[in-house]
Amino acid sequence: MLIIATSLRRMHDGVDYATFRRAWLPDETFPDDPRRRVLSGLNLRDPQEILTCAIIEGDPAELPMWEARLGPSERRRIERLHDLVGPSLSGGAYRIVGDDDLSRPIAA
Repeated sequence: MLIIATSLRRMHDGVDYATFRRAWLPDETFPDDPRRRVLSGLNLRDPQEILTCAIIEGDPAELPMWEARLGPSERRRIERLHDLVGPSLSGGAYRIVGDDDLSRPIAA
């Protein structure tokens, strides 16, 4: 099953994406980490607003196990980001229910 996990944050004034990215990068990797791809995007109207979206392949029932396993590494990342971003504006984990190409006709 595909899941997406999103986080919407606002970087503090004076913080650029390169600075954010250095703090955001994990200091530890897990070969079987279900987060196969993470996209990051800056808001076109407000480049201080950043959205990250992880594409996760796995069983939602396994998420608590992964959260526990990744927890220490994730807490270190959050601590590094603490002075660079404000509180999360939005986010969560979502089960993919649609994957559409809007350049083509879509059957209902």
